[in-house]
Amino acid sequence: MAKVPMKIRMDLRDYWEKNDCPAQKSIAALKDLLGLPVTVQLDTSILWGELQKFYPDQAIFVPSITAVVKTWTDCLAKRLADDANADWTEQLLEHANQSSRNMKARVETRPGSQVKTVLATQSGATFIIGIPESSPPYKNVSAFFMTEFEKLFNQNSNQTSLHPGQSAEDEDWANVTLPSRNHGQATDILAPTAMPALDELPRPEVLLTTQTPYHMIIKVVHNGMIVQCSHQRSLELLTGYLQRYTRDTPDQSVKIPLLKAELQISHFGYGAMFDSLTIMPGDRRSDWLNINPILILSFVEGVLGYSPVAGASSESSWYFKRNVAFKE
Repeated sequence: MAKVPMKIRMDLRDYWEKNDCPAQKSIAALKDLLGLPVTVQLDTSILWGELQKFYPDQAIFVPSITAVVKTWTDCLAKRLADDANADWTEQLLEHANQSSRNMKARVETRPGSQVKTVLATQSGATFIIGIPESSPPYKNVSAFFMTEFEKLFNQNSNQTSLHPGQSAEDEDWANVTLPSRNHGQATDILAPTAMPALDELPRPEVLLTTQTPYHMIIKVVHNGMIVQCSHQRSLELLTGYLQRYTRDTPDQSVKIPLLKAELQISHFGYGAMFDSLTIMPGDRRSDWLNINPILILSFVEGVLGYSPVAGASSESSWYFKRNVAFKE
């Protein structure tokens, strides 16, 4: 277990342990709203041991972590306060009752560059607040948490099998016939026989999770690469893999990844939908880097199973498709 520096221990008192700090005030407000005890476990020594290489400035460590916790608490309270989510709230309270009528959460690290939250029912109905293994600032934190909360419970599952990420409000279009990929031969594309009405189509963040073929375009740009994909989970897996195995800058006291892989939020939709990955030098002193695309191309073909589109690639761009949907 890593030794926690004095600066972090001091910040912990100011940003976490004081009753009037923003994080604790937010937790207290959630407690009042629920009428139940709310417990958030934050082990600074474990978090620092796993994240310290991403925090060359110790002064921003505790404020960054506690800000994520506050945002998580605020997002949960906002959802609970909305009467439109009454069924969702009831299910959440059922889980809390299984945990001795106590709303529990635990802060942990997770691969990737985005925050995440899940409900670990095997741990006594405990929420996990995931802090990304990447350098702050963390982007679109509220959007991520609200999206994760929305898809936490698959309602009406006995009537319609909802795709992961599809909320109950999307049930109205669940049976709409959309252009999709048959799991048979690569030439068996099912084309729509009629043009669907605009109001029948789901939001982009749901449409792209239910529709094949998946498309991916990889481009070399000045001092970097851009990967664009219609299947978000493909991008997330590639991003996490690159972040885990990117080397640090050599001969420096503060280790900084040579490359920075970051998902970019889409310009379309309302939730936290990501359709692009940017790969750039991790530090301005490494602007001279020429990024080798071989690992990325091999990962896309060998691991993700995408196939090159004939005649659609060049020396600096590649177009791939995957016709068969992943089993989610």
